[in-house]
Amino acid sequence: MTKKKILVTGCAGFIGSNFVRGFRRQFPETEIVGLDDFSTGRRDAVHPDLILYEGSILDGKLLENIFKKHGPEFVFHFAALPRVSYSVENPVETSEANIIGTVALLDAARKNGVRRFIYSASSSAYGGAKILPTRESENAPDPKSPYAAQKYAGEIFCRIFSGLYGMDTVSLRYFNVFGPWQYGDSAYSTVISAWLESLYGFTDLKPYIDGDGSQSRDFCFVDNVVQANIKAMQSVEDFEGEFFNIGNGEQASLGEVKELIEQFTGKKFTPAPRPPRVGDVHDTLADISKAGEHFGYRPEVSFRDGLKKTIDWFDSRVS
Repeated sequence: MTKKKILVTGCAGFIGSNFVRGFRRQFPETEIVGLDDFSTGRRDAVHPDLILYEGSILDGKLLENIFKKHGPEFVFHFAALPRVSYSVENPVETSEANIIGTVALLDAARKNGVRRFIYSASSSAYGGAKILPTRESENAPDPKSPYAAQKYAGEIFCRIFSGLYGMDTVSLRYFNVFGPWQYGDSAYSTVISAWLESLYGFTDLKPYIDGDGSQSRDFCFVDNVVQANIKAMQSVEDFEGEFFNIGNGEQASLGEVKELIEQFTGKKFTPAPRPPRVGDVHDTLADISKAGEHFGYRPEVSFRDGLKKTIDWFDSRVS
């Protein structure tokens, strides 16, 4: 893998930029080509050792130019218009970016002989799993928002492209990713980054909580997601459009998150209550055994340690 070429869409976004940093440390000689339209990404998050193209995955001519010029063997597709609430308000715009954009990228990849297409899917496809921990085989997709349906549609097209054209694809269903470079006011914001952004004075917005705080999440530290993508790339298995849960395999309520933030920062706060968000589920918890069996995924960073690393990053922004 030392001298291969990869394409990373959404390279200026939260997960994409973390992926590029982690990938570069592990594979210093690989050529990394990045694509981002900066609709939600940040220029200061872009890795300096990156061949950057600014533009949309909907731009067919740009995609063709990138593939012809660089010939990437692997595509890591992080680009998306995220956030459930935004998709509820803008279903057409987000469908175009998240569905049509994914199909356009898949088509460019298969026409140019890409070896494997690694798709960033979402646990929101489950729509509130009936059985916890959520195992892929026990919980049929039941999207509750346009965003969830769009991300699930991307999985379907990945399987279709594998079946029709023989291009290997794999979908990774992320559970509540958090970590450094996740700003509280960004489209990728979790309750963790939103609360920390307020506590550290980077926003005038006061901390708030949707619902009563009893809802729980499988918060997955971003470094674990980075390693999941790398392991999926390295696997000798032919995935043929298969999908896998990527989480920490542990659960924390929002009330517990608040207590840990107060403990680690020494800062007390009282979030203002708000009604539950439309399209949100009450609890998430991933069964990650399938990813472990197929390509050796194991979360290397626990939720508590990930939260400490995230707080360290917020501390560094102050200093």
